[in-house]
Amino acid sequence: MEKKELELRVMNYFAENINLHKYWEIARDCAREICNMKFDEIVSNEFELPSSDELKEKVAPRVPYDFNASDFKETGPIDFSDLDDNMVNETLAKIEAIYQKFHDVQSMVVAKATRHVCESLVKNVKKEIHHIKEKYLSKDKDLD
Repeated sequence: MEKKELELRVMNYFAENINLHKYWEIARDCAREICNMKFDEIVSNEFELPSSDELKEKVAPRVPYDFNASDFKETGPIDFSDLDDNMVNETLAKIEAIYQKFHDVQSMVVAKATRHVCESLVKNVKKEIHHIKEKYLSKDKDLD
């Protein structure tokens, strides 16, 4: 099997088995943690979103690394029956290298989603603070 065909089949297999809901939960949890830790900065308008690399470092350990060579050998899209043990090990090493790249891309996607959720949370917090200021500190309100 050619390298391009192997990569395509493996990537399709990994893409079919993505748990998008789990990744969205990871992004939301990371965003909440960031906003909780930086709440004072958000309130004082000093908050800056972490860089993409910082976000990726934060989310990468939480993105599940699900590659298991024996499971892939049994359920994956590649037929290993006509390969000797050495070729099987070589092929599995190539497939794991592909998975590592895939995992890296997944981590970056989750980091981007985390950025989006952070931006939304910060916007909502600032909006709520504005409403509280209007409600309790407005000059037009009667002080009873």
